[in-house]
Formats: sequence, C-alpha cells, structure tokens
Amino acid sequence: MSLLLSIESIAEECVNCGICGKECSFLQQYGSPLNLALAWRAEDTRKENAVFPFECSLCGLCHAVCPKDLDPSSMFLAMRRQVVQKGAGLFAQHRSIRAYEKRGSSALFSWFSFPPNCHTILFPGCSLPGSRPRTLSRLFQLLQETIPDVGIVLDCCTKPSHDLGDTEHFKKMFGELSAILKRYLIKKVLVACPNCYRIFQEYGEGIEVQTVYEHLSFTKHFDRHLDKELTVHDPCGVRFSSEVQQSVRDLLSQQGVSVNEMEHTRMLSFCCGEGGSAGFMRPDLAKTWTRKRVEEAGEKEIASYCAGCTHFLGGSVPTYHVLDLCFFPQAVLSGRQKVSKAPFTYWNRFCFKRRLKKEMEKGVFGSREQLLS
Repeated sequence: MSLLLSIESIAEECVNCGICGKECSFLQQYGSPLNLALAWRAEDTRKENAVFPFECSLCGLCHAVCPKDLDPSSMFLAMRRQVVQKGAGLFAQHRSIRAYEKRGSSALFSWFSFPPNCHTILFPGCSLPGSRPRTLSRLFQLLQETIPDVGIVLDCCTKPSHDLGDTEHFKKMFGELSAILKRYLIKKVLVACPNCYRIFQEYGEGIEVQTVYEHLSFTKHFDRHLDKELTVHDPCGVRFSSEVQQSVRDLLSQQGVSVNEMEHTRMLSFCCGEGGSAGFMRPDLAKTWTRKRVEEAGEKEIASYCAGCTHFLGGSVPTYHVLDLCFFPQAVLSGRQKVSKAPFTYWNRFCFKRRLKKEMEKGVFGSREQLLS
C-alpha cells in the first residue's frame, strides 16, 4: 500500500475504537486517526499550512496495537509528504537536523572502503562513529576477524529527510548510496543503527540488510563478564523485527546479563522521545514519551541498541548501549566508558575516517562525492 493510500485506508476502515490513543499524547490532543483522516480529506486547500503531522513521533505503536492492522503513523508521514509537495514543510525548527544529515554525507565525513573481493560492509550510521569511536573500532576489528574482506561505509542513510516528508531529497541521496554499493557489488549491509536497518530494509532493493546484533549473537564471541540485571528498551525502528530484538537479548545473556522486561517491550515498546523529529516542533510531546519510558523502567537500569535512544533516555536513568556492554562491560558499569557529545562527535568522526584512510589502502575507497564522479 502506498503512503497516500494509507490516508484513505484510515478514513474508510478505522472503527474509532480509541485503542491507539490511550497512551499517545499526540492523538489525545489532536483526535482519533479516523477524524484526522476525514478532516484532512475534506480540507485540501489548507494542507500547506498543516503543522500537526510533524508533531507525531512516527513511532508506530498505534500500528502495533490496532485491531484492524491499520497504520496511522504512515498516514501522518503521508500528510507530511503532501505538505512538502505543496511547497511548505521547510520549518526553521528542522534546520539543525537537516544540517546534521547533510554533514553525514559530505566529503568531510563520508568514506567508502571496499577491500578486494568485498561483498559485505559495515554501515555504522551517523551517531556511533562520533559518540563511540572506540566501540566502533572494536566492532569493526571483530567483523574483520569473522568476515573475510569486510568493508565499511561512513555515510548517512538520510532517514531525517525521509521522516520529514522530503521524499525527493531522500530518494536522491539514498539512491546515490545504493548505486555506489551496487556498482561495487556489495550484497550485504551490516548496520548498527535500528533506523538505518529500517531504511535499508524498506528501500535497499537487492541489498540484504542485517544488524550487527544478529551477527554477533550467532558468533557467540562474548564471555559472561557481567552479573547484572537490566531492562531493555527496543527502538521504534525495529518494532516489528523480532529477530533483531531477540538477538540483543541473546547477546546480553552471553554477557551474563539477566533481562527484566518492562511492560511495554518489543513490538509494544514506547518511543524514547527522539522519533520522527517530533521534538523539534513539540518538545513537550517528545518529553512525554521519554517520561513514560523512564517511569516504566522504575529502578531498573536500561540497555538499548540505538545511540539516539541511549542518549535521550540516559539523561534521566542510567542507559547503556549494548555494544559498549559487549566490548567494554566493566568500564561501562563503573562509569569510566567515555561517550562523546557534540561538537566533539564531529572531531571523532573526522579522526575515524582519517584512520580508515591510513589503514585500508587496498581496494576501492573514497568519499561519496569521489565515488559518484
């Protein structure tokens, strides 16, 4: 089903049961998906002035609980796209996230390194190289031991533009990325970011995508270094990916971690507050999600596998990235594991790229700009 048709499906099939709105502050404020779909369909001349679709976190919990398997979050994304198509949707509040995305694909920070006979690459995403370069280095070293001729790509999947409804820009940028991978016969992408996983899964036609958590859980590389009880926060990007969710729990178990699940977990997980760039327009609604997650965790410390989720939740409750727990378990739990924040993240990304250029001198390599020329 196309996203534009999703508006029609909500308008015609939603029974207004109210289940999706019970725990969503956005829907509680603006009304049911049915009423919003009917109003949107009837008010075509006012769509270019619509702001409310950009206040939804696009987290997909509404889809997960819908008894008719409808997806209101796709409807709000479709609305965003229509606003952009009408020449609006370029809000000043989004300048910082658009700039962050642009830097990720720039000649300064992007880097593609394909050793000879490379068919699998690591795609760490934008956050990990900046916030956790030591963890990323250890991850890549392990992959080099277990996967012959593995490559690495530092770039952005352009999910922010996708979620902001800027379809034309997203298709251009992700299309360039996919074209480079296919030109050099890359068959499989290993991702560390759940959002990158979702983008490659939905749009990476002909390219297999797998999370590093699945790969690492299969290799059973880690010993039981910990005797710790944690709860797990599942990111929205893998809400419907049970294999990814289970692989994270398997990894934690291999480390000796006992998982004490929250009520809203796996498919029913709450958003951390970062989803859909909603916080740029309505920080109060975004903070509602963060507060719900923290309150449900209670006294339990959290493990997650998204750098963004870990950052958002970490301001309120101790939250650890699963990869940090895998490679530096004692340092993490003792508070000695360094996690960088902006602007130092950009320096880390630049240094990581520079180190790759020195260490991987065979095969095909270059920035996005260089490989497209």
